[in-house]
Amino acid sequence: MPIKVNNVEITDDDVFREMQYQTDAPNVETVIFNAAQALVVQQLLLQEAQIDNNDNEQEAKINQLLEDNLRVPTADEVACKRYYENNNKKFFDKDANQQLPFNLVQNHIKEYLQNQSTTSGINEYIQMLAANSEIKGFDFKDPSAMNIRIK
Repeated sequence: MPIKVNNVEITDDDVFREMQYQTDAPNVETVIFNAAQALVVQQLLLQEAQIDNNDNEQEAKINQLLEDNLRVPTADEVACKRYYENNNKKFFDKDANQQLPFNLVQNHIKEYLQNQSTTSGINEYIQMLAANSEIKGFDFKDPSAMNIRIK
């Protein structure tokens, strides 16, 4: 049974082709689930951006969609210091046997926190799109709900 996202079909063959990109999964079932999930997310974003799957500017248009719809706060110095203080073991130089000073790692922390916020925002946006869509043959929370037949 194929997966459908708002009546757009994702075939078993589509999932099979996507599987090659899922290299960090521990088993075949997870590879299949991750491939199907990637295609469902892609379809949700394509539909929301109202673009064709063969559009040459697909990536740029999806990035613009995300930029237009995500409000990600910038990590300020207070947030960076709080992270530094709560995770001081991560900033310990074993060779020198001393704590790295905050000013040396502040930019790294800011980038890390920004990436975490962006990832969280994208995940929430995808969940909102999924909640407002009709998805058949796939469940983000239940891999066993899929009926993919890989040949």
